[in-house]
Amino acid sequence: MKWIKKTLNLVQILTEYVLCLLLGAMVVIVFAQVIFRFVLHASLPWSEESARYIMVWISLLGASIGVRRKAHIGIEAVVMLLKAPLRKTASVVATSIAAIFFAGMVYYGLGVLRVVVNQISPAMEISMAIPYGSLIIGGALMLLYSLEELLCLLLPNPREKGGAL
Repeated sequence: MKWIKKTLNLVQILTEYVLCLLLGAMVVIVFAQVIFRFVLHASLPWSEESARYIMVWISLLGASIGVRRKAHIGIEAVVMLLKAPLRKTASVVATSIAAIFFAGMVYYGLGVLRVVVNQISPAMEISMAIPYGSLIIGGALMLLYSLEELLCLLLPNPREKGGAL
């Protein structure tokens, strides 16, 4: 279990760096578009499309970080309303449902990817597999983090029984 946590910590850190780079790129692209449009009276034909695709990637990668940090307050708020004996069961059920959803997201995302892989975006002329790939990568990360949480909930914690890690 320890090596799984270390590996997922590394994946999370890498994802956070990628998110920072994507956010920085989006800021630069949108700022350049504003300068080109209002100062130079010209337009960058690819800027809006690239900003949109970057935003999709940021949303799905950011959601995976939210799953890892248990920052999705909706489920957590409901679980915390329950009495102590039911909390663990409710957490297992909620995390299991989320994991099933994320698995479906990856499965159907692969199906969509097979359809759009040969389509080209209008402005940037890149494969539509690049923006739609965010469904698979983001969904896979969320699935991994949900499965990690399930393992933590279902496996006995050595600290609870007086053991040491």
